[in-house]
Amino acid sequence: MTSGMQHFFELLFAMTEKELRARYKHTVFGFFWLVANPLLQMLIIGFVFTFFMKEPILYYNYYLFVGLLAWNFFSLSLAKATSSIVFERSLIKKAAFPREVIPISILLSNAVHFLAALVLYTVPVAFLGTLTPESILYILSGLLLLFAFTIGISLLTAALNVRFRDINFFVQALLIIWFYATPIVYSFSMIPYKFIWLWRLNPLTSVVQLLQHGFVGAPPPGPAMLGSNIVATITICAVGVLLFKNESKNFDDWV
Repeated sequence: MTSGMQHFFELLFAMTEKELRARYKHTVFGFFWLVANPLLQMLIIGFVFTFFMKEPILYYNYYLFVGLLAWNFFSLSLAKATSSIVFERSLIKKAAFPREVIPISILLSNAVHFLAALVLYTVPVAFLGTLTPESILYILSGLLLLFAFTIGISLLTAALNVRFRDINFFVQALLIIWFYATPIVYSFSMIPYKFIWLWRLNPLTSVVQLLQHGFVGAPPPGPAMLGSNIVATITICAVGVLLFKNESKNFDDWV
């Protein structure tokens, strides 16, 4: 059992390292792109959406930036993990190893970039005076919920995509809608009450609100919203892990 776990983590570390090396291979600016992409998004989206906001949001650029960091981690991880098993078909046919290592290594490599960017983001935020000892609890809770949900849904879509290749295209289309269904560029208070139940189905609602509250003091998610999002995350994780474990037995035949 111990040797099996050791083999799993050694393989996971090796594949994560490979992902990290491949991402910025032959690039000039390297890790500068950690913040360059979300910074550019923030400037463009922030400029456009300020014209449509009825209620101004305090520290809006900081509010927007942390939401974009979380979203970029989630969307990039999900998009790449969904097609990862099919993409690594040659490796799967050559060797026997825990198949979940493939999508999880993608998530871990993206998590390294995400956390590094988050640390850099903390530096200017520290001058706002919004960070308190209590903030750490909200930030860690948001990160835990984000990682758990991303792992669960990535395992789910990665497993389904082996048998149904339409899943990859469905995820790409869904992510476009999902971005605007998450309170990143707008305040949650702008959502009409009759539609709030839709946001309760989206775990990223609480993720973004917890991070925005922890860093810039925006309103945190209410107990009902947080509870619904936690239940949704646990459900997706359980379904994702069980489905992947069951389907992985047939990956050799389907890829």
